Amino acid sequence: MTHLTFLEAAVVGLIQGVSELFPVSSLGHNVLIPALVGGSWARDLNVAAPESPYLAFIVGLHVATAIALLIYFWRDWVRIIGGFFTSIRDRQVHTADQKLAWMIILATILVGIAGLAFEHAFRVIFGKPVYAAVFLTVNGVILVAGERFQRRSSREADQKVAAERVPAMTAAGHPSGGGQLFGHQAIRGQEIAAAVESDQRLSAIGYAQAVAIGSAQILALLAGIWPFTATG
Repeated sequence: MTHLTFLEAAVVGLIQGVSELFPVSSLGHNVLIPALVGGSWARDLNVAAPESPYLAFIVGLHVATAIALLIYFWRDWVRIIGGFFTSIRDRQVHTADQKLAWMIILATILVGIAGLAFEHAFRVIFGKPVYAAVFLTVNGVILVAGERFQRRSSREADQKVAAERVPAMTAAGHPSGGGQLFGHQAIRGQEIAAAVESDQRLSAIGYAQAVAIGSAQILALLAGIWPFTATG
């Protein structure tokens, strides 16, 4: 039975930590790099092997990054979970937090079903290095195409948000007297306010588009593909 060494675990964990927050598929890199190193790495870190301990390790890493994000965005999750329970209590969905809660639930249904139904095929067939390399290449092409052919309305929205955020962050970095917060705390406050505003915009996209976005998440089950969606 294969096993992971401490060096292998550390390198894979580093790759996971760096790549997880970017649209470059941490799973694809964790499948491809052991094959590039070769030797015992290719044998020990084979996600397609039956009852692969490496697969369980990767799942654990994804759980760890998810926990880290939950901790960082805990205020958002408190609002959204609160919205879910208030919608159950009131038997209506009205506020942005209530809408987001149900949009998240609807968006995760299809990817959950697909993961349960096709786990073996995704792991054994598409978990091989050659497929990961192909999907990573496709992923890069999609990124370039998305940047090149980005919709005008999406570019204008990005520019507007950036224009509003930079002066606010700059002002937050300087003391303004009167006992107001400044520096790191003020910047964090601006980030929280921006997150609330972002959630309000996101809740306006509608349930159908939320399901479409969740369906696109199925692509993340392919090693090398990061799910691409557009709301703008």
